Amino acid sequence: YYVAQNVLEQIRRLAPKARVLFNNADLHFLRELRAAKTEGDVGKLDRARQTRTEEMDVIRDVDVVLSYNDVEHTVIQAYSDGQSTVVKCPWVVNVPDAIPAASTRKGLSFLGSFRHHPNAEGIQWFARDVLPRLAAQNSDTHLSIYGSGMHDDIRALRNEHITPHGFVTNVCDAYNPHRIFIAPLLSGAGIKGKVMSALAHGIPCVISPVAAEGIGLRSGYDCFIVDKPEQWADAINRLTHDDTLWETMSQNARGYMHDSFSFARG
Repeated sequence: YYVAQNVLEQIRRLAPKARVLFNNADLHFLRELRAAKTEGDVGKLDRARQTRTEEMDVIRDVDVVLSYNDVEHTVIQAYSDGQSTVVKCPWVVNVPDAIPAASTRKGLSFLGSFRHHPNAEGIQWFARDVLPRLAAQNSDTHLSIYGSGMHDDIRALRNEHITPHGFVTNVCDAYNPHRIFIAPLLSGAGIKGKVMSALAHGIPCVISPVAAEGIGLRSGYDCFIVDKPEQWADAINRLTHDDTLWETMSQNARGYMHDSFSFARG
C-alpha cells in the first residue's frame, strides 16, 4: 500500500481515465494486528490501527483490488462497507515430476526470509516451545533453517538440534533432503508461498493456522494444521515414523497443488 500511496495521486492526475488495479499481496494491517496481539504490545496495536487507516484509504481509491487470500477478501469488504471490488489473484506453483523417497530424507526444515518479522517470530517460538519436547522424545531430532536476511538472533539458535544455514540458491535444497517442513507462524497475512512450494515439492508439512490461511488445505489429508506444542510434537512424530502416512500425505499435497495451483489453472 505504501507504494500506491506515493503514486496514486500522480496516476489519477496524469491518466484520469485509467483503471487502477492494486495487487495487495497481503493486508499489512492484519499482519501487524496479529503480531501486536501475539506480543501483547499496545504500541504495536496503535501502529497497526494507523496502518489500517492508510491501507484502507488506498484500497478505497483504486478501481480493483487483487488478493490471493479469501479471508482477506472478507476483511477488505468489511472495512470498505462492501464498496471495494475485490477479485481473486491466482498463485502458481511448479510441481516437480519426481521427488526423493521418504527413506532418503531426515530431519525438519524451515524456509523463509528473515527480513519478514513473522518468520523470525515463528521459528524462535518453535525452537523454544516445541523442539525441546521433540528432542526429549528423540535425540536425533534436527531442524535445518534456511532463508535470506538471517540475523544474529536466528544464528544464535544453533545447537546440536538446530542448524541455521541462511540463504539457499535452490529452494529444492531446503525441501528434498528433509522429511518434514514446518511453518510455525504466529502472525502474518496473505498466502504463504513457502508452504505452497513445500507442498508442491511433496515434503509433508506441519503448519500453524496462520500459515495455512487462504490455501484451502485439509488437516490430516494434505498437511497437519496444529496449534499447541503437544499437537506439533504429535504430528511431527507421526510423519517421522510412519512411511505410509508420509507417502500418502506427500501424494495428496502434490495432487492438490497440481489441480488447484498449476499454471494452466492460474
